Amino acid sequence: MKFKALGLSVVLGLSAGCASGQPTALERRQAVRESQDKTYRSTEGFQTVRWGMTPEEVRAQMPEASVGPDGTLRMKTAIAEVPAEVALGFLDNRLAAVDVFFEEVADPRTFHSLMRDLLTRKYGEPKKPIEMARELKWEKLPIRFAADLAPIENLEAAATVHTPESMLSSQARPKLLNRWTTLESHVNLTQWSMLSRSVVAIQYESAKYAPKRADLIGRYSTKARQELVKEL
Repeated sequence: MKFKALGLSVVLGLSAGCASGQPTALERRQAVRESQDKTYRSTEGFQTVRWGMTPEEVRAQMPEASVGPDGTLRMKTAIAEVPAEVALGFLDNRLAAVDVFFEEVADPRTFHSLMRDLLTRKYGEPKKPIEMARELKWEKLPIRFAADLAPIENLEAAATVHTPESMLSSQARPKLLNRWTTLESHVNLTQWSMLSRSVVAIQYESAKYAPKRADLIGRYSTKARQELVKEL
């Protein structure tokens, strides 16, 4: 009887809270989470920008970045003296992913070795090949583009825009070379091989926003293309 009385008092207490207009415990926790999300700024990210930054904050740190024809924030740069194009993706107006594409790699094997060494210095040892093989088998290692997060309304028009993503998704399949994970970031070193050349990319993703990204269908994703096939 005591347990029944206790349960009844809890229910009545929650009901009273709703009836009185006061927020429930669940609502208070949700409000705290939303407040923390607004102020969240990771200690990691890409160069001087951090996960959780707004587009305005990113532009302040990277004034050379501009909105590309596909709606993605992009910039041209050079890393290790190799030209690169950077795409920055935002989820709910917060920086959630960054892709760095190297389209002019003369010696992919040497360049891969250099990038692997530099990323290991920053993030520690990468995942072992046997770990990656196991997770790839179970499709637990997504390879997705930051551009999938761009606020594009006209997907048909966006598909005609020439970007590294559109080229790679239509002409080649990615090979995951190495992967690093920390509490804040997931980092993939990937390579796309085509008939005439190879493209190497470093794909950074916020660990905090990764689960929510998994529910999105990007215009360059395999799932999105499977949906488009139904129209043919």
